[in-house]
Amino acid sequence: MKYRKFTLYPAIDIKNGKCVRLLFGDMERETVYHENPLDQAIWFVDQGAEWLHIVDLDGAVEGKNVNKSIIQKMLNLLQNKVHVQVGGGIRNLENIDFWLENGVNRVILGTLALENPHFIEKLNKNYYKKIVIGADVRDGMIASHGWKNQSRVKAVDLIREFNPNIINSIIYTDISRDGSLQGVSLDQTISFSKSIPHPVIASGGVSSIKDIIDLSKQVTNGIEGVVIGRALYDKKFTFGDAIKSLRVDT
Repeated sequence: MKYRKFTLYPAIDIKNGKCVRLLFGDMERETVYHENPLDQAIWFVDQGAEWLHIVDLDGAVEGKNVNKSIIQKMLNLLQNKVHVQVGGGIRNLENIDFWLENGVNRVILGTLALENPHFIEKLNKNYYKKIVIGADVRDGMIASHGWKNQSRVKAVDLIREFNPNIINSIIYTDISRDGSLQGVSLDQTISFSKSIPHPVIASGGVSSIKDIIDLSKQVTNGIEGVVIGRALYDKKFTFGDAIKSLRVDT
């Protein structure tokens, strides 16, 4: 059984130390929303967030922790106030251990999962359910290295290989929708979730409360949450509104 309650994950994407959103994952098409990601994190927590979804965008491209210091400050300040999942440039066991030892609840692995899936399968029980796989998808195929490299590996085929005992969940991102406010790829996300044994967190394109409600109704199909980014920053709705919508409709 892979079904859980539905969870909202407000996104904090960090580039050059600032809180930004990208359009279609393009590092050259950014909008800076906050000079200090720490203030943004505090705002989400004050609005009632139980989780934060933090990504080091520079790290994802360069393959190392680029914005480590600012993320560490966030973790130190928000300790015991919110759960955190972190991704971007986590490519080895040392990186994983660093974040888990510094207060992160889950680490997100994307490029590493694609390039070395056997690494994940060899993780011992200390890492079970602390690993999230980022399935960043274009036309059904996995993209990596901050979405710059396009593989010919089908997302479903890759994800099916992972042991459900190890993996906490899969973040399914439709790159063609990400940051666009075009609405979520509901049918594709449901189809993906039904095809794998892991809970799925939807990501990309959320534009309205309706998107959140529609996704929340798919818990029985394995969709356990959604990452929300630009819609919150562009004030299409508040995080408080999103929480209230779940209380009414689920």
